[in-house]
Amino acid sequence: MTPALAEVGERPSISLVRLAADRIDLVFRDVAANTRALGDQYRTIAADKAHISEADRTYWTRRAIAQGKTVGFRTWPEGKPAPDFEATFPSYYSYRGFPIADETLGHLRNFEHALPLFRAAYSSFAFSWVYLTTADDMMLIYPYVPLDQAVNNALPTKQVFYTAADFQRHAVGWTAPYLDLVGAGLMITASYPVYDDDRLLGVVSHDITLRQFSRKVLTHLTQRNAAVAVIVDSRGLAIDASDPALEAEIERVNSAKRAAALFYRSSAGLAKVGDPDKAVSRFDWINAITERVLDKAASVNEPDVLDIDMDERNVLAARIASTGWFVILIERKM
Repeated sequence: MTPALAEVGERPSISLVRLAADRIDLVFRDVAANTRALGDQYRTIAADKAHISEADRTYWTRRAIAQGKTVGFRTWPEGKPAPDFEATFPSYYSYRGFPIADETLGHLRNFEHALPLFRAAYSSFAFSWVYLTTADDMMLIYPYVPLDQAVNNALPTKQVFYTAADFQRHAVGWTAPYLDLVGAGLMITASYPVYDDDRLLGVVSHDITLRQFSRKVLTHLTQRNAAVAVIVDSRGLAIDASDPALEAEIERVNSAKRAAALFYRSSAGLAKVGDPDKAVSRFDWINAITERVLDKAASVNEPDVLDIDMDERNVLAARIASTGWFVILIERKM
């Protein structure tokens, strides 16, 4: 029997919350597998060490547009204006400035060959950007990100989407949830390091806009008994909520702080997180519930569904295996 199937005699709500966690986990596992496959395909492309010709150099030099040390390469038709944000063109960027080295031209050739794969990956999981960061700070990004928004204070290889890759195990790693500053809400990124034997070629990353699928899961969970459902990470960070007041608070606090900042924790619990810029919810009841879930989960080895009795509420919580997050369902006692 798979974990998503109801066990004989268990309450329907237990089956629902388990299924919700499994559905989210399936999305994460599929994105991770897709990101890994994309990286493995890029390794094959990069193994082709074709000669860089003067025609290649002329072609890309004519398409280079610089802003400081960030150099973009035009991928849209000559004579046309730059595409809009998220248009169906790739972005190719170097963060090493001029002159354009042979290594840069080699990466650009690889980017062109890999582009159909990145388009297909985006079409399969249209959550947000798919991108490659080379070990020497070049980027292929799909869909399009304009030059003004591609300029970074830190090099791409110092950014969290790069450092989140699991370099030790040569495996997919995950960022913590973060706020997308162009309005997509909370996001998470899967990042896979690409190696040629022991030589690091770069990191392939795929962003997930959490709201796109979390809202469907929460809505399905709360269709009965005026229930409330929330998703939190393993520290109690509020990721999404079915209750309009809770949802509005997440949006308000995160927007004000320009970060994933709202936690469902007590003041003492938040102190354990160790970030003074974070905030606790003004709704004491959800803080208390999340504290109980985290405390109980810490004392149970590999819990299936936590079943907690709290005064006038029944609380069920299921762990999302890929990330250690929790789907929490709160129902008032009948």
